[in-house]
Amino acid sequence: MGLTECGHQKIDLCHWGFFLFTLSKLRLTPEMRVTGFTFIRNGNDLGYPFVPSIRSLLPLCDEVVVNVPRSTDGTLETVRAIADPKIRIIETEWDEAQRTAGLALSHHTNLALQQCTGDWCVYIQGDEVLHEDGIPAMRAAMERELNNPRVEGLLADYSHFYGSFSTEVYSLGWYCKEVRVIRRLPRIRSCGDAQGFRTLDGQKLHVKNSGGRYFHYGYALNPDVARRKLSNLSTLYGDQAGVERQAQRPARFYDDDQKVKPFSGVHPTVMRAVVAAADWTYHSRNPLIRFRREYFWEDIALIVKRCTGITLGVHKNYRLIN
Repeated sequence: MGLTECGHQKIDLCHWGFFLFTLSKLRLTPEMRVTGFTFIRNGNDLGYPFVPSIRSLLPLCDEVVVNVPRSTDGTLETVRAIADPKIRIIETEWDEAQRTAGLALSHHTNLALQQCTGDWCVYIQGDEVLHEDGIPAMRAAMERELNNPRVEGLLADYSHFYGSFSTEVYSLGWYCKEVRVIRRLPRIRSCGDAQGFRTLDGQKLHVKNSGGRYFHYGYALNPDVARRKLSNLSTLYGDQAGVERQAQRPARFYDDDQKVKPFSGVHPTVMRAVVAAADWTYHSRNPLIRFRREYFWEDIALIVKRCTGITLGVHKNYRLIN
């Protein structure tokens, strides 16, 4: 009996010793937290699909900060009506005198960024929508790079629409990737007109791909709404000549020679009702490859890209690392 009891005691002590050793080796780290952020002002009047935009971040993020500068069209009430507990609304003042180089846009983006609490911060503009198919890849990329301080941000791929929801831009004049996920660091800020992010001393961020895709609808709005939107943007750049040019556009507003192709993919789920309700179309009078003087080098670059995958002559607001 004594030997048996002693043997069981020895086994129990071994088991406890192994358990305690395993616990000591576990790397106990807090769960990764992700904050989405955006700002929107007078989004109803300007036709921004900002409700689908905000909703598209909710499955990815633990919270979404929405900065609503003082609006005159019920934008604040529309955001409140989304009624999701993840959304945190802040209200800020709008400076009508800030009409230089679109700096009001980065200023209000940064006001939202300052309220973020996540390890990663995911930015979206009011005319952009994140496609749900890329969310698992984005989450995985953030988890993979969480403890890699070399990675300051992550890129999202882009599909740009022009003229309608069924015509996709096919031109090198539009960015195909942009930084939309950033590490929450005091030295990283939105810059210029809020297209991208840089460090406080103006350095490009070191980034990797996220696997996510943003759909940009800012140039696919109803033509009358698009006219109002671009006239409003022109004022933010102090560009009175730009306002006058918008007023002189044809009745259907959009240029009739943009390089577009039919969109054959699937829109994000949160946008499908908006797309189905659209009653306008767009047709370009020019083929994809034009070889006209003003487009010659762009067409050459597109042929090179199609044949080799190499992109020529496109400005990159980031430094892609391996």
